[in-house]
Amino acid sequence: MYKKRVSIIDRGNKLSFTVDNKGNKFHNQEIIQSWKMFYSEKVKRNDDEVGLRLPQFGALSAIRAHWATSNSPATIVLPTGTGKTETMYATIISERIESTLIIVPSNLLREQVFDGASKFGILDKLEMINDKVIFPTTFMYKSKVKEKKEDVLLKAIIEANIIVSTPKMINNMPPDILEKLIQKVDVVIFDEAHHIAAPEWSVVREYFKEKKLLQFTATPFRNDGKKIDGKIIFNYGLGLAQSAGYFKAIDFYPIQEFDEKKSDEEIAKIAVSLLEDDFKKGFEHVILARTKTRKRADELFEQIYSKYINLNPVIVHAGIPKAERELSMKKIKEGIAKIVVCVDMFGEGIDIPTLKIAAIHDKYKSLPITLQFIGRFARTGSKNLGNAKLVTNVAMDDLKESIEELYRQDSDWNRLLTLHSSNAINEEVKLGEFISNFDKGHAQEIDLSQIKMKISTRMFRYRNKKIYLDNWKEVLDSTRTQAFINKVDDIYIFIEEVENNVVWSDQKDIIQYDYEFYVIYFDKESGLIHLNDSDVSKGNKLIEKVFPDAWAVKGDSIYRSLDGINRLMLGTLGLKQQPSGRISFRMFAGTDIKTGISEATSSGSVKSNLFGYGFKDGNKISIGCSYKGKVWMRWVERVNFWTKWCKNIGEKVLDDTISTNNILDNSLTLEEIKEFPLGVPYKIILPETIETDNSLNKRIVLSKENREYHFFEMELRSPELVNGNLKFEMALNERIFIFEQQIHASGYNFKQIEGDELKVVVGKKTIVMTDYLYENSPEISFVQDDGTVVVIQENLMTVIKPKRNIDLSRDKLCVIDWRKYGVNIKSESQGRDRKQDSIQYATIHNIVDSSSDIIFDDDGAGEIADIVTIKVNQENRKIQFHFYHCKYSSELQPGGRVSDLYEVCGQTEKSIMWSDNAIVLVQRMIEREKARVKDYDDTRFEKGNLETLFTLKKMIKSGFETSLEISIVQPGVSISKMTDSMKQLILATDTYLKETYGIPLSCYFSN
Repeated sequence: MYKKRVSIIDRGNKLSFTVDNKGNKFHNQEIIQSWKMFYSEKVKRNDDEVGLRLPQFGALSAIRAHWATSNSPATIVLPTGTGKTETMYATIISERIESTLIIVPSNLLREQVFDGASKFGILDKLEMINDKVIFPTTFMYKSKVKEKKEDVLLKAIIEANIIVSTPKMINNMPPDILEKLIQKVDVVIFDEAHHIAAPEWSVVREYFKEKKLLQFTATPFRNDGKKIDGKIIFNYGLGLAQSAGYFKAIDFYPIQEFDEKKSDEEIAKIAVSLLEDDFKKGFEHVILARTKTRKRADELFEQIYSKYINLNPVIVHAGIPKAERELSMKKIKEGIAKIVVCVDMFGEGIDIPTLKIAAIHDKYKSLPITLQFIGRFARTGSKNLGNAKLVTNVAMDDLKESIEELYRQDSDWNRLLTLHSSNAINEEVKLGEFISNFDKGHAQEIDLSQIKMKISTRMFRYRNKKIYLDNWKEVLDSTRTQAFINKVDDIYIFIEEVENNVVWSDQKDIIQYDYEFYVIYFDKESGLIHLNDSDVSKGNKLIEKVFPDAWAVKGDSIYRSLDGINRLMLGTLGLKQQPSGRISFRMFAGTDIKTGISEATSSGSVKSNLFGYGFKDGNKISIGCSYKGKVWMRWVERVNFWTKWCKNIGEKVLDDTISTNNILDNSLTLEEIKEFPLGVPYKIILPETIETDNSLNKRIVLSKENREYHFFEMELRSPELVNGNLKFEMALNERIFIFEQQIHASGYNFKQIEGDELKVVVGKKTIVMTDYLYENSPEISFVQDDGTVVVIQENLMTVIKPKRNIDLSRDKLCVIDWRKYGVNIKSESQGRDRKQDSIQYATIHNIVDSSSDIIFDDDGAGEIADIVTIKVNQENRKIQFHFYHCKYSSELQPGGRVSDLYEVCGQTEKSIMWSDNAIVLVQRMIEREKARVKDYDDTRFEKGNLETLFTLKKMIKSGFETSLEISIVQPGVSISKMTDSMKQLILATDTYLKETYGIPLSCYFSN
């Protein structure tokens, strides 16, 4: 029999080794030989067997297979609780690794791994080793040693088979000893390897880059997007772990408490109640109450948990004295303390199976940490353990999209944890596979997943399939260029270091170093080469050498990339004169674009380049293109996104069925004006960024009364031309203020002509409302007799011509018999009295979909719409918003009055801004409901409540798809008496909704 002893070197560093009966240490070769002789691998395939679990055996086999062909870094994904540490120990003993360094993230985990490694964990209980095995000499490096004892430290490192430490300690190791460690170690194991992209960890990894590296983690992805470099060689999914019984089921107990003070008490109350129920079932469970700060932990312990004296509550965090902390940990492990309040002391690697009830007072806001935290509770242990239980408040939290869905009222954590973990890991695997297709050569230190490039391409046709790849060295300096070759996807990246003279000196020996960047993608299917380069000249030469006989795609075909973009608003336009004269090129911007388009359509010039913004597939986009062959967008993305974008652009450019003749004709332009145009102003709106801003640091001040209002309580409306100036109302809460905009030869200005002076507070700055409007000018839309819409902002005009040969579809027009509902068609709002003869009341009770989850009366200044309904399809993960804009009739009887449509059509067009601001929309509804309750003790909800809105907000953040429909409700319009001008106005509104966000329109009129 062999004996074991622990020798304390200095200040907590420990060396654990085995001696024979005479007290002599065993030599290293004797230790390794015993591993060979007395290790027997077993696999547990059913409950009657002992041995490695299937995921442990699978990981061990994957490591062996990987090492048979490669020494490159390898990542092993094992969910918390599946036996990661035993896999490490089995790897060391079975592969007879003479020297292993294990890097862990925390002091607590260092102690735990050291204790386990010293006796190979539970391999003896698994009957894989017997008492003849000589345990490894194991060293825990915990703190610096005195200079005079460095030789003792070095001796321990030389003797040790396993060294356990943290990145901080390795980085602080004396340089000469670190050098010896680097020489000695054969394998480095990084435990909880998702930390590896952090600076402290990456430095350690760099030290040992020539060694075999194993990276164990449950979550191989990070919130900051940094890549855990190293191929994932084994991925045992969370779903497999659950189905195999390695995880207990997770029971979710959500509460919805909007009072933060009551929230903590309610969470604690439910957690303790669950604990007491578990005691009755014979389960020896423990509650862990999690907070985000020490201060919060102290407050919770003192004010709430300390009252449960019979459960022996303890508090553990870094601010507690070490002796007290260790005593509390002992009480938890021995089952004395049944409640522990902590911050982050129970994260990675801590193995206390009795922790089964998580009282989450403050949630982790990232998916990786959430998965690890919950894994501590769900792992199986002894037979007297029940399901894991999670108690938290789901009412008020601003969480990241990746975990938002977990905290919904009806979340199934068993399904969602698997889904979120699987999706995140699969994305990491896919990105890893894409990156792994690149041959990095000597440039191992560059993480390609972190390269983000401006989205642009220059295209070349190439009919040959042969690529002369090595010819890049004829263009770029091979000694200063790092090449990344992906022959699978035909993507080639080159980063060349170059020297440039500095601009601030003529001295030639003062230079600065820079990098040029080239990415080539050869789309063999289409025969197109895509090039993104920082040096055009060298980029052209690269194509010439690597793809001989390739020719650039230029000319009008490039403008096919604009196909399918609606309402393209050009920002710049360049024209090239033909033939060239003294002025061969002209650039037009802003209000000059119209002049440029006129010239482009004449015989004297051709399009050179343009850039603008528009709408495609219901989304805003930016796009630029040049006749020289370049297409670009104002995006920055990763390389794999760029290749997909290039493929899409290439398909358009090669499509001969796309005509470029009318591209500029259909573009929108700005023109400077000196007076307002003809037509009827029917819509006025502040810039979208202001309208959708829920910020509380921007307020409107009524100076005389010293009252403040939120911006969302204000609305601009009722624009009309009076004596050549635009007069409009500013409705603030229930008060009206009158303003006027003037346009003249020297510019434009605003005046307040009625009401007490209004001011705007933005941060610490206060300005009068007229100055604010000058800097943030409203957009005013005029409609003309032929359906032309003219949009004015500041003193600039955009003309939108009506679509020809398009009729107003009768399917959009719904006839309602308003008399049947007892409606006074001159009464619009139901008000807080819920007037039953109003248009709004009749719409709510007879037109809107009664099965909607929310029916919301938003009528009033700053409204989104008079009525907002929301319907959720959880199965398809879709949320349908529907806006109803109601307007009263100007006469007692329905008729053909276009004036009855102006304002309601303007409101309809204005409300499309919410289409891509769904979260802000829901938050606006929340704020308006709170204001109504506060001011009038009344609700805006006809169906639903605030809790439902908070849940909807979380659904949207978690990825639910949103869509919008809009309806006009105007009983004063008679469908049978509609005039052409009325049809043109409705058609203009319908076209606007379609061409921007693809929103369907319906109209509820009279017969």
